[in-house]
Amino acid sequence: MSQAQVAGFRRALIDHGLLGETPIDGVYGFAAGFAEIADALSAVLRRAMADADEHLRFAAVMPRADLERIGYFRNFPQLLGSVHCFCGDEAEHRALLRAHDAAEPWAAALPPSDLVLIPAACYTVYPRLARRGAVPEAGHIVQVEATCFRREPSPDPVRAQNFHMHELVRVGRPEQALAFRDRWLERGQALFRSWGLTAEIQPADDPFFGRAAVVMARSQRDRALKFELVLPVSDDDRPTACASANYHLDNFGRALGLSQADGGVAHSACIGFGIERVVLALFRHHGFASARWPRAVRQALGLD
Repeated sequence: MSQAQVAGFRRALIDHGLLGETPIDGVYGFAAGFAEIADALSAVLRRAMADADEHLRFAAVMPRADLERIGYFRNFPQLLGSVHCFCGDEAEHRALLRAHDAAEPWAAALPPSDLVLIPAACYTVYPRLARRGAVPEAGHIVQVEATCFRREPSPDPVRAQNFHMHELVRVGRPEQALAFRDRWLERGQALFRSWGLTAEIQPADDPFFGRAAVVMARSQRDRALKFELVLPVSDDDRPTACASANYHLDNFGRALGLSQADGGVAHSACIGFGIERVVLALFRHHGFASARWPRAVRQALGLD
């Protein structure tokens, strides 16, 4: 990674009033000029995904039990954020304040709650569908937006810890899920072209944790389960994944008891767009003043 290039891009975003700094790497405020483009992009994606059976939007949290059933703790503990809350009485509160005021450790007074931060928008969908019962014969498609968190502190603005994802999820038979994944890879690439961005499709794997990580990542690539749409953003030599399309096989179906209409285990696929990453790519390739972007790009985003 070219640290000078990354630092220069980050500084330019801040100097142009698009990102607001905080003391924590990867945590930003998104200023009005940035938020305008993010909102326009989300509106475009809502229209592109309008044939979904339902449209959901989630805030930052989801039930911890759902993520435990999915197995996220087993595969990606390094990325997870857990919500901890104070549930004590007045005496425990006084003890907490004494520890805080004495600059002593106090976080143990806030035990884990029944909530975790959402790591990817689609994780909110599968447990919800499983609680409904069998998936219809035609399958089910859900458009979902969520505020997400992954513990990946970095000075690179494309690796924000707090971000928004816009996804389309397909659940049903294996051939339905796979065809959906492949079709949306092409549609996703076409959307990037309409925004004046050339995104390449590359095979990819997830950041699994632990001893089995290498084997799991290799299997994911060998079976062609995950592809990313990548293009240079903060570093010309290291393209950034701004969207990904994934075929999960029956992993979520087996973990959650999600079945097809005929009793078989449901398969799933999704495509997800990282809203902030796409916006960063737009600023990187078209300039920091969105009013001067090419007219075709502005029209595709509904800005003109």
